[in-house]
Amino acid sequence: MVKKLKKQYETPNEGWSEERIQKEDQLVEEYGLKNKKEVYKAESMLRDLRREARKLVAEEDEEQNRNLINKAQSLGLVKSDAQLENILTLNTTDILDRRLQTAVNRKGYSDTVKEARQLVTHGHTEIDGKRVNIPGYLLTKDEEKNLEVELPEQEENKETEETEEQEETVDESDETDEAEENESEEETTENEDNEEGEE
Repeated sequence: MVKKLKKQYETPNEGWSEERIQKEDQLVEEYGLKNKKEVYKAESMLRDLRREARKLVAEEDEEQNRNLINKAQSLGLVKSDAQLENILTLNTTDILDRRLQTAVNRKGYSDTVKEARQLVTHGHTEIDGKRVNIPGYLLTKDEEKNLEVELPEQEENKETEETEEQEETVDESDETDEAEENESEEETTENEDNEEGEE
């Protein structure tokens, strides 16, 4: 029996809400999302963080407080001097801002967020030298510093340079072979002349 995987997000519990639907549509357009599922994933993550923060505010557990704050800091969601209250004030856009797709666009590698999504899905983005092709991947602050994007034009130029280098290597090899052949022919001629002289 195949085990059914649990959804990684929660859909809105409320019924029809024109205001909510308009807000979701706006986020999909603004962040170049594939569908509203990506909005729900961000909302679910935000809900979990805020739920944990509210719980820790009541428990006053300093160690757990610091762990949660550090987690939020590493994702670039709050500043270094943040408190639990800062996590409680986060919103959905704070999560969406940390997406790889968003970072690629805001760093100027693409004119639009939709173009940024294509760059990511087509494998043009690397983090710490490793290719990442998931637009919704949430970047840590350290990963954002090590984000590299190789534009299609750059890849074409790189391939052209590699081809030219290979052709140059082949040409040099041919020249070396030709020089060796000429040298060998000269040695043969010299030996023949010496033999005739001895006779």
